[in-house]
Amino acid sequence: MRHMIAGAALALFSACGLAQTWPSKPITIVVPFGAGGNTDVIARLTATHMTRALRMPVVVDNRPGASGLIAAKQVLAAPADGYTLFMASVSQIVTAPFVNSNFNFDPTKEFAPVVNIGANAFVIATKSSLPAKNLAELVALAKQKPGVLTYGSGGTGSLTHLSAYLFTKRAEISLVHVPYKGGAPAMTDLLGGVIDMYSASPSEVVTQAAGGKVRLLAISSANRLKELPNVPTVAETYPGHEVETWNGLFAKAGTPAEILDRIATEVAKMKSDPATLQKFEEMGVVPLFTTRDAFGAQIQREVAMWGKALKSSGINVD
Repeated sequence: MRHMIAGAALALFSACGLAQTWPSKPITIVVPFGAGGNTDVIARLTATHMTRALRMPVVVDNRPGASGLIAAKQVLAAPADGYTLFMASVSQIVTAPFVNSNFNFDPTKEFAPVVNIGANAFVIATKSSLPAKNLAELVALAKQKPGVLTYGSGGTGSLTHLSAYLFTKRAEISLVHVPYKGGAPAMTDLLGGVIDMYSASPSEVVTQAAGGKVRLLAISSANRLKELPNVPTVAETYPGHEVETWNGLFAKAGTPAEILDRIATEVAKMKSDPATLQKFEEMGVVPLFTTRDAFGAQIQREVAMWGKALKSSGINVD
């Protein structure tokens, strides 16, 4: 018994010691997208906050491409010591294995969730010249012209693609998918009238809508957004429809729990920073900062939901 107590005490002392000595060198946050999007901005806000809180440089490394596989493999190739973190979205952790055969591993087992920072919904935006003035009119128009109207996305298998895909299935309409290499070119063609619709992040379309260049028909969140009070939810027409993405921090599985807890605790303090919350509001991001356990449980629920929706979809990044 005495040896068991001594062993437990030593383990506790070692854990506390590790948490106190970490970090002893710079930390890298790997981002699976290019600069400028929500994930990148959230990663940079997080890096700035962590640099101050931990008194150690935290840098952002953008590694876009292959549906996030390039970034994911970079994190998995590093030691499980908390010095290489992954700022991921639903795409890399939940949906990619269902639509990209190159994801020949289970992200939910290879990565440890640390903290879910914030979530954003998608706005169904149309070109201003489209005659549909609301969601019901869009659906009616699509049913009059099946397979004629088009919707763009930031790439096959991206959340801008999958969120629109779920909407078309719920509304029982047939639209033609036009994939782009990123959201920026999709938005450019929406503004130019080349495509009819784009399921965008709020930050991509708020300014354009204010200038009358695009029309916002509905948002995929459960409730209307504060910054878009006149844009109804899809659920107001199709009850129960809710699609959001999130941006959360992950570490390689096997990273010591005390390091994960330290990161989660420090990052959660961002929710008390007015400047961070203001930036989130401007981007249409709802701050979450959920715990490790709650984040893990959420991911498991979403794997079940998206798996059901995508296994028979025929969507394949390849």
